[in-house]
Amino acid sequence: MAALMIPSPSVLDPRDPELPAQIQGIPKSAGVYLLAPLAGAPYLGWSSSLSRRLSRLLLRSGDTHSRLSTVRQNLATVEFWLTGSQLETSILLYSLTRQYDPDHYEKRLKLRAPWFVSLLEFDPFPRLSVQNSIPRRRAATFGPFRNRDAADAFCFETSGLFQIRRCSERLAVSADHPGCMYGEMNLCMRPCQLAVSREEYATEVARVRDFLATNGHHQLAVLMAARDRASEETDFEQAARLHKQLEKVKAVGSLRDDVVCEVDRLNGIALTRGARLRSVALWPMLAGYWQDPLYFDFSQPESQGKSLDRELRDSLSRHLQNPRSEGVRVEQIALLTRWYFSSWRDGDWFPFRGLEDLNYRRLVRGISNLLRGMPAAGG
Repeated sequence: MAALMIPSPSVLDPRDPELPAQIQGIPKSAGVYLLAPLAGAPYLGWSSSLSRRLSRLLLRSGDTHSRLSTVRQNLATVEFWLTGSQLETSILLYSLTRQYDPDHYEKRLKLRAPWFVSLLEFDPFPRLSVQNSIPRRRAATFGPFRNRDAADAFCFETSGLFQIRRCSERLAVSADHPGCMYGEMNLCMRPCQLAVSREEYATEVARVRDFLATNGHHQLAVLMAARDRASEETDFEQAARLHKQLEKVKAVGSLRDDVVCEVDRLNGIALTRGARLRSVALWPMLAGYWQDPLYFDFSQPESQGKSLDRELRDSLSRHLQNPRSEGVRVEQIALLTRWYFSSWRDGDWFPFRGLEDLNYRRLVRGISNLLRGMPAAGG
């Protein structure tokens, strides 16, 4: 099943005598196209200049024995979709390729799974793990990270703030267990050697989960309050120790990009240009699943007189009443990762926990900035 509903395409008849005029009339825009042959599998492609690409593919050249000439003779129809952004192109191409080539779409799209840091809570003695999948068993999973190195660094530094185990084995706890160097350095509670009970270890795990859920904000607040209290009591040595610990927590939190959060709460809206003149597209993601986009057209003068803040609130509330959770979630997050961390990112990301927490003022400002960079209607 495709990630999103695929919009209706525009269709060209390669044998229509008006084909040159039809291609010339296509707006100068990026887009995705599908060449449907009389026999055989269709071909999917995209271009930053769709009209130029279709002109090269479909209009006759002087060489009647070229490969393109053979392709044209075998064509039944040509379908195309205009796109306004790299994100729209990426999502549409993913949905179409999954539909038309379900056995090889990952290879064709060169889709790489993103990296996550998971707290494996299904283990009797939970630990942190870096992986490029979302565990099916109970685990608090955070991501997506820019790459594996970023996930490894965050996992390693986070482990250093706490005393949970770093070994990956399934523990066979025993007083005779040899332990490891982290236990010898007092950096692990040594559950393998029965140095702590499962309940005591669970208390430390809860602290780790709280750190991951808030990116250390709760821990920072506690440390700042303790540091200030120590200063007021003129215990400057303790205040200095707490300040050093506070700086370490800040440093670990800075290793995490703004897009990183618990996967089940990976909610946000990508704002990009729309394919139409002076239009914008909102691409909602809920719990790591893309929802159908929402378009706003600002080409008509009357659209500028409305309260955009109120219109956004009402439209998004209606649009997301029945959220979708279809398709392969890790692949849909991979599309976000590819776009968000790319050098060619052509839009903004607005994260939120619930729609009531969405920064609508910032979203309105982002739309205004996009519109300022577009030509005026009729221009």
